[in-house]
Amino acid sequence: MAQGQSVAADEAYEVRLAEPSDRDGFLALYEDVWERSRDESWFDWRFLDDPYAAGIEMVVAEREGELVGAEPLIPMPLAVGSERVIARQPVDWIVHPDHQRRGIFTRMTELLLSAYEDRTDLLFNFPTDALLPGLEKFDWTTVSTQSTRYRVHDLERVAADSAAADSHAVGLLDRFGGPAVKAGLAAADLLASAPTDIDVERVAGVATDAIDTVYTETRPDAVHVPREPAFVEWRFDNPRWDTTTYVARRGDRPVATVVVATAAEHATCGYLLDVQPMTTIPERAPAFAAALDAVLDDLDVDAVEASTDPYPSVLQRRGFLSDDNPLLSRFSTPTTHVVKSFRDGENGFERDVFDGEQWLLMLGDRDIE
Repeated sequence: MAQGQSVAADEAYEVRLAEPSDRDGFLALYEDVWERSRDESWFDWRFLDDPYAAGIEMVVAEREGELVGAEPLIPMPLAVGSERVIARQPVDWIVHPDHQRRGIFTRMTELLLSAYEDRTDLLFNFPTDALLPGLEKFDWTTVSTQSTRYRVHDLERVAADSAAADSHAVGLLDRFGGPAVKAGLAAADLLASAPTDIDVERVAGVATDAIDTVYTETRPDAVHVPREPAFVEWRFDNPRWDTTTYVARRGDRPVATVVVATAAEHATCGYLLDVQPMTTIPERAPAFAAALDAVLDDLDVDAVEASTDPYPSVLQRRGFLSDDNPLLSRFSTPTTHVVKSFRDGENGFERDVFDGEQWLLMLGDRDIE
């Protein structure tokens, strides 16, 4: 169908709840729109293996047997003060370009909200600039901007991997920024001192018990995704990732953990998906530093990505720059965090979920897939 052809959405499209049999259609639509492929194991992990879901939670739009739109949800736990709820995170919302501006997004969102408002108390997600205006029409509220830190090892490859970069900017950065980045990392590595009373254990996959121990001892009071074993074992088991947990111990006691994943599109990137403790506890900073040093020794990637907190000074000393840095802002923009509540009243929770200062989010809580 040619883009712009006039077709009444109500007559041409069926909007319905998805079924497991829609997997192939969704994967084809995903690849068509995003120009990157995902396989069946990724789909099953993301939408069917989620321990907080009774089945696939997704609305789709179909025309003549072909999926042309989709709005999935990922259920996950959320700690709001002393209360634990099952929230949903909207992810991968897409409408094929040939079928946009025909009311499909509106119809899908209306069905999704009516189908799930009795099953969840809260939606929170991280939309693109293109999606944000559509969400605001359905009463999503922007609550914060989530910054990210990067340690860039190969600036040219990272810049070339960014859709926001132009060839002139890549050339200038490679000529002038590249040497500066390399010199800065070398200086940072020389200045960073590793503690001597910490042993770091590398665990293939997810070290559930160690993460649970540190999280339980240091559980934050902010609104956050609790690191309960069911969540940890599912969320960090993405089949696209090579995942390792770095456990920093004093004696036999785990005092800090870092979950790291590597993935490749064009540039290779290492993600510090999870850090425990989730807040900066000064006496545990040396343990985090030791774990981070082990991570950086092991990773052979173009860039390492981390949340801005916790332990910002440790990250800074090891060459991590925030995405508001002039060198990086051309290629990375802060992530918008939005919330929609289904509870009555102005807030309805023990904490103000519309106040970004009340939230504490790790990289692994965002829509990184």
